[in-house]
Amino acid sequence: MLAFALIWLASGHGAAAVALTSTLALVPRVAFLLLGGVLGDRHGPGWTLLATYGIQVVLLVVLVPLVGAAPSVGLLAATALATGVLSALGQPAATVLPRLLIDHEDQLPRALAQISASIQLARIVGVPAAGVLMATQPLAIVLVLHAGTVALALATLLVVQAGAATGATGSSGPPGGIVAELVVGLRSATRLKVWRLLLSVALVCAAVLPGIAVLVPITARARGWTAAAAAQIDAAWAAGVLGVTLVVSLTSTLHRPRLALVTGPTGCALGLTGLAVATSPAIATASTALVGAGTALYTTHVAPALLRLAPADQLSRFQSLLGVVQLLPAAVLSAPYATLGHLQPAAALAAAAVAALLAAALGLRPLRAA
Repeated sequence: MLAFALIWLASGHGAAAVALTSTLALVPRVAFLLLGGVLGDRHGPGWTLLATYGIQVVLLVVLVPLVGAAPSVGLLAATALATGVLSALGQPAATVLPRLLIDHEDQLPRALAQISASIQLARIVGVPAAGVLMATQPLAIVLVLHAGTVALALATLLVVQAGAATGATGSSGPPGGIVAELVVGLRSATRLKVWRLLLSVALVCAAVLPGIAVLVPITARARGWTAAAAAQIDAAWAAGVLGVTLVVSLTSTLHRPRLALVTGPTGCALGLTGLAVATSPAIATASTALVGAGTALYTTHVAPALLRLAPADQLSRFQSLLGVVQLLPAAVLSAPYATLGHLQPAAALAAAAVAALLAAALGLRPLRAA
């Protein structure tokens, strides 16, 4: 809800404002993800999440009286920056936590799919709600609602923290401290020989993340559609993700994951192409739903495969490296996408579709090829 509200308000200030806000929402996530991975391994994912969620509630409460009725570009960018930093510090721990709550390793794909489904369900509710609120209410209302949801997550974690697995404090790490642990994690990742798979992840993220978060609001404005229509189009992506992840959560992943690594990005490319040529919100909504289905088919198969490769005492660090691979392309490309999108939305979406097709081509080769 907050992410959509920030980009929508920024789009009213022009391409430069969208580029600045979207970039500052992603750059700190790239810069601080590795540090978040180290903190998760040192202190345990439960305690790391408690700290980051607690700080986020305080930050949001402080921002409420500052934003006013018409927040400036600087304030929008600062909000995106601050929430991005806290998200980066907690994200590796949030991804690793499910692995500590399952009884058997073969439950991991279903566990990750169930959590992904819950996130997309929240997006389906939150993004349209933001679209409606932006028509009548100031940003402060969205900040208050967001603070409430983070506080609820904090309360839930306090209950989960009573479990022995979640209460683990992590490893003490080598004598060199945080920097030494970070180096150890990077060296471990170097030995895994999954570079082609990580490149495929980067290409999918380069296509989908800015394609949905940045280009959907820009395209909607360029074609004269309302904020509510733009939110509906964005939420359709989450609905596509939700549908596939629910199926995976009930049936587990395919026995031939390479099939998902090809067909998933191909579906993303077809959906982005449909969005580029859409002449109505209904066509655009169907197109982004296809992008979401392709995204989920891909991520539900690639994420468990990569997480299983991580050393047992470096789960958060390995997840943080994967997070950097996911977010760095979007952070680098958000500004060019925003600039090209304001000039020619269809061309920007076509470029995103090409990136997805390249990812599909990489999926044709065996998974462990270096």
